[in-house]
Amino acid sequence: MTDKKQLSKEGELRFAAEFVRKEWNVFLPYGEDGPIDLLLEKEGKFKRIQIKSTKPRRGVLFCRLKSSNNWQVKKYSKKEIDTFGIYDAENKQGYLLPIEKVDGMTEVTIRLEKTKNNQQKNIHYAKEFRYF
Repeated sequence: MTDKKQLSKEGELRFAAEFVRKEWNVFLPYGEDGPIDLLLEKEGKFKRIQIKSTKPRRGVLFCRLKSSNNWQVKKYSKKEIDTFGIYDAENKQGYLLPIEKVDGMTEVTIRLEKTKNNQQKNIHYAKEFRYF
């Protein structure tokens, strides 16, 4: 069984590889205490990415949009990052959610499948955000 740290590393590296493949310059911040996992640059424009790795449950990716350690729980803001990269470790797919879509939220669900009751309001479908 893969532990959470290994899943996180895999997600960050998979996103980094995809960004490189799409001709972004990728910078890896030092340490684990900052809000940015990947800093990207292309043609003088920068993007700050926070990567979260998860596995689907019942057709949904549940993702916490906060970090925590023994001392604090911290929500991310658009002052710190531009985009969340969400990595589906089971299906090896990545999704990019602009911070504006989830600003102020502490978690998000991304549906891989339609809802059973056909609900549409406040539903984030994975296909809208798929990057790879």
